[in-house]
Amino acid sequence: MASVPPAGLEPLVVLSGVQKHYGQFQALKDIDLSVERGEVVVVIGPSGSGKSTLCRTINRLETITSGSITIDGRELPKEGKGLAELRADVGMVFQSFNLFAHLTILENVTLGPIKVRKMKKADAEKEARALLDRVGVGHQADKLPAQLSGGQQQRVAIARALAMKPKVMLFDEPTSALDPEMINEVLDVMVGLAADGMTMIVVTHEMGFARKAANRVVFMADGQIVEQAAPEQFFTHPESDRAKDFLSKLITH
Repeated sequence: MASVPPAGLEPLVVLSGVQKHYGQFQALKDIDLSVERGEVVVVIGPSGSGKSTLCRTINRLETITSGSITIDGRELPKEGKGLAELRADVGMVFQSFNLFAHLTILENVTLGPIKVRKMKKADAEKEARALLDRVGVGHQADKLPAQLSGGQQQRVAIARALAMKPKVMLFDEPTSALDPEMINEVLDVMVGLAADGMTMIVVTHEMGFARKAANRVVFMADGQIVEQAAPEQFFTHPESDRAKDFLSKLITH
């Protein structure tokens, strides 16, 4: 399991009293969550429990109705340049890979550093190639996304997020659109990131990843955090009936 960071530093990500409504429907109910530097937090729960909404509020892809979210001590701005700057500190990997179809793999990874971080093209390409090697697709750098498998595209998406040197990485069900044989190649990259000390918030159905790489499991149901614990504690001795019910269904299928 990844090591827990030293105490004393303020948490990197703090959600306080976060509420999210879609009209009459309340997707998030009074969410309080702090994520320490270097911590890997895995968010699990039944479909419709608010996991993805929670993930998407942390870089304001979803605006919150009330409450506050701070990253590295700064509250998320509503919009404008400040939001763009803060978003650059938050890497995001989605279910669908969201690569630019008309750009090569290398161009996809260098676009952000060149445009947002104002890196020189040669420097951005050097770093991008190193990242593509790290996620195991360096030999595909000159291809277009459509020429790669889903697992390879998702690893490129991870490299693209890392190229911005984010302080925290958000993963919103990164393997749910993949064929089973491709899931592990993506999870292996994520386990490596966790071992390297990347702060990660991961929404996933992959319980093996949660057991292996998480410092903490956060279980959500009906838009609320019902329970949170270290993986071993959560999977062997869940406290809430909702968590027990959720886990019993996982084991029987």
